[in-house]
Amino acid sequence: MRYKFIRKGEAETYSPAGGEQLAFLATGEDTEGKVSIFDSILSAGNGAPYHYHEIDDEIFYVISGKVEFVVNGEKLVAHARDMVIAGTLVPRSFKALVQSHILVINAPGGPSENFLRDVLTLKTISEADKKRFAEKYKIHIL
Repeated sequence: MRYKFIRKGEAETYSPAGGEQLAFLATGEDTEGKVSIFDSILSAGNGAPYHYHEIDDEIFYVISGKVEFVVNGEKLVAHARDMVIAGTLVPRSFKALVQSHILVINAPGGPSENFLRDVLTLKTISEADKKRFAEKYKIHIL
């Protein structure tokens, strides 16, 4: 595997409306498809709707803040240093209850990061756009 050193501020970063910031720390390309890692700062109320992934497992590590997850129908509230793991086909959602900082790891790398890239590069996005991109990467919004 190649190596990569990323200094603060050098990662591919997006700042969509609503006060969220997302930075790709490691991409599928960086890791030969093994994993994607992104760092996300969420404003209170921001997150992802209830959905599941066909291809990739997803790991959430809360660095700071308080995040509500619903995983396989079970409501969980995660605080700093808590971790939630959702495998393929396991429905999950998350919402920051206060401004929160999370690390998200997807394995294998690629589908989730490419979905996010597609969504975040549009100036405006409709629910139909989100659904179309989700289907493209085998992510199902419930």
